[in-house]
Order: sequence, then structure tokens, then C-alpha cells
Amino acid sequence: MLNMTDARSLTLSLLDSMESGDDTLDRILFRAEPQIQGLNRADRALLHALVYGVLRWQARLDWVIDHLASRPGKKIDPLVRTILRLGLFQIQHLDRIPVSAAVNTSVELAKANRRKWAAGFVNGVLRRAADQNRNLPWPDRHIHPAAFLSVYYSFPRWLIDRWSGRWGLETTERLCREINAIPRITLRTNTLSVDRPRLIAGIQNDADDVKATAYVPEGISMSALRRPLTQWTAFQSAWFQVQNEASQCIAHLVSPRPGQRVWDACAGLGTKTAHMAQLMKNKGVIQATDLSQKKLDRLAPEMRRLGVSIVKTTVLDLEKPLTDRNEERFDRILVDAPCSGTGVLQKHPDGKWRTDDDKIQANGKRQMAMLHNAAPSLKPGGLMVYAVCSMEPEEGEQVVQGFLQKHPEFAIKHTEIGQLPNGDKLLTPDGFFRTFPHRHQMDGFFAAVLKKHKS
Repeated sequence: MLNMTDARSLTLSLLDSMESGDDTLDRILFRAEPQIQGLNRADRALLHALVYGVLRWQARLDWVIDHLASRPGKKIDPLVRTILRLGLFQIQHLDRIPVSAAVNTSVELAKANRRKWAAGFVNGVLRRAADQNRNLPWPDRHIHPAAFLSVYYSFPRWLIDRWSGRWGLETTERLCREINAIPRITLRTNTLSVDRPRLIAGIQNDADDVKATAYVPEGISMSALRRPLTQWTAFQSAWFQVQNEASQCIAHLVSPRPGQRVWDACAGLGTKTAHMAQLMKNKGVIQATDLSQKKLDRLAPEMRRLGVSIVKTTVLDLEKPLTDRNEERFDRILVDAPCSGTGVLQKHPDGKWRTDDDKIQANGKRQMAMLHNAAPSLKPGGLMVYAVCSMEPEEGEQVVQGFLQKHPEFAIKHTEIGQLPNGDKLLTPDGFFRTFPHRHQMDGFFAAVLKKHKS
């Protein structure tokens, strides 16, 4: 049983849970929230820096560990490797932590977690890492450029090969560099309660570099928080939700109107659901469905907090054909489909290590089925938006093209994108919505607006 009495010990427990299970980082952090809140402010900040930092730089850390270790990498105990990653990350990336503290706390972690036999090994590897930190022999970027990018920027080799094959090495390096940067925090104004200028004025003392976003009229971004969001008066007044600007664009593509019937087919925790309710001025009906009852259980109180009263929730597996086709159809449908998440790796670094080519191909088939199953529920003349937080064509363009081949009653419509400020910059020549971290300083999203012919 892992010791969890301080920030490093709890971090080790969280990272070990990721190594030994299938849960996402978000779910692990959510379950650990009571323990995290028991830490003081400085330790909470350290925990988040360590968890996200180790996951973000995992491949690079492992390369250094294997280079310096006195035993083959495969023979390093998994928990000992995680302890080494923690110590090495502090040495390489956290200037405020002395090397001696990073080394000594890592040795103590080994001893405290039934790995006393590895204490000397941990001490030796980390001290060699500190001594050689500026002279590590990275793969030669000229002879083996893909290997260099994979190790130096800490990305799976298959993903580097995939991206460089599509965009070239230079663009791939820019993308990797941007994904590894600490992201700005973006909020979406809850226009049911407040407007953006008033919200900006109300949070000036709570965050640094607060400014309006470039593409969406409700967005606000900031570089850092001066105190936790939950302590803000604006949060307690339900004036905003945290939501990336690319994600905020999606509800505008759906363009729901007050009084309409809208189906959010993969609602998740309901961030886009709430945004659509805002655009509808809380008038009409939104049917929010998801495969997970746990997510819907969290969605409902969030709607109440935001003052949204038009959302109804139902558990539904959209991969299965709908059995009742006699229900009233919808004016708008959003299929925000589960995907590989390659567009949101900046905030979800665990995603680098949780997917692969086979899963991306499988996702495309699942997403096609979801669109096919949702399509009959759209009214003639209505709009269906397909969206994913992925940069992979197998989950984007190819899904839509395959869907259109089987559904000639649908056609691409992109006028809604043009309604956004500077929206033309987010539109591809084929009429799709596409964003990239290194081009637009937001998450990587794909979306298609599909209109159903009246006859």
C-alpha cells in the first residue's frame, strides 16, 4: 500500500494508478480530490505540476533513465521507474527544487513503499542524471529526426511518424513544442447570468493577463490563476465554465435557436450542453444522452448551478440502432463523439500513452455508426454537427465522407462557421472546421456541419 501523506507520495500513488489500470487522469484526479484538498496550497500546486509534468515528459524521462541505469530497462521495477521519473522531472524541469531535495525525497519514497532494496539504485541514477543533465547524448536530429523528436519532445514514435508523414518534420516539431507548453486557461461566459465585459472586470484580481478570446464571443483566456477558481466570487455566482476556445466554437456551429428541440447525443459532463442552452436563451428542450450514467449524474447539478432548466438526461448507447423512431425529431443534433483525443494532449498528457493506430482506426468505425444511428432523428432541413477533439483524418474527414456516401440526403454546410469572428481562418477548403494548437493556440478540433435535405 502506497504512503500518501504528502504531495510527492500522493503523486506517486496517482501515477502508479495510471500505470496499473485503464482509468484516465481526469477520473483518477476526480476520485482523489478529497485527498488533494487535504494538502496545503503549495503542496496542491506541486502535486499538479508533478502529475502533469511526469506524464507530459514520460518518454524523455524514460530515455534518460534507461541511458543512465545500471540494469536493463525492462528489469526496472514499475514503481521504482515511476519514482525515478518523479525525481528526474524535478531535476530537469523544476528549478525551484534543489537537486538534493529531488534525490533525497525520491530515495525516501522508495524506502516508504517497500522498495528499500532500490534506494541505492534510485540515488545513483538521479545523481548521475544531475551531473550529466547538460550533456545527454540525444538521438541525432539530422540522422534520425523522428527518433529525436520522439525522445526530445516525449511523444510516442508512431505518433511522430504519423504526423511527420502528413505535415513534415518542421510542422510536427512546432506542434510538439506547443502541446508541451503549459496551456492558458480559458473560460466561457455564462451569458444567462452575465456578459463578457462584466465577467472580465469581475475577475481581474483573480488571474493574470485576462483578455477576450479571438474567435468566440463568450471566451476569456488568462495565463495564470492567483487563487483557486472555486474561491472566485464569479465562480460562486455561476458566471462561467472552464472550456477551451475550440470547444466553445462547436455550439456556435450547431447554432441552436430559442424554442428548438436539440439532441446532445454524447453529452458527457455537459459543457457544450450548457453552452447550447445559453445560445437558446434557456428556451426550448435539450435532450442530453450519454452511455455513462455517472457523467449524467454530474451533468445535472452543473446545469442547476448555471441556471439551465431546459436539459433532460437519458442514458443511451449511440453505437446501437435506436429502437423507437416514432419520437418527435430534432431541429439540431450534436454528435460530439468519443475519440483518440490527440487534439487535447496539452491538457490531457496521459492521452499520449493511451491510444495507438489500431484504436484510431476502430474509433472511426464507431463514430460512423454513431452518425448513422443519429441521422434519422433529425428533422428535414435541420442541422447535425459531428465533432471530435482529434487531429486524425480517420476520425474526422474520413468519417464524414463515409457517412455522406451512405446518406445522400445530407450535405456539408459551413455558413455557421463564418458567423464566428475570424471564423474563415478555421475553415478548410473542403468546408470542414479544423483547429490546431500550433496554428490557432487552442485545442485541435474537427467538426462538420451537415444539413438534411427537406425531401
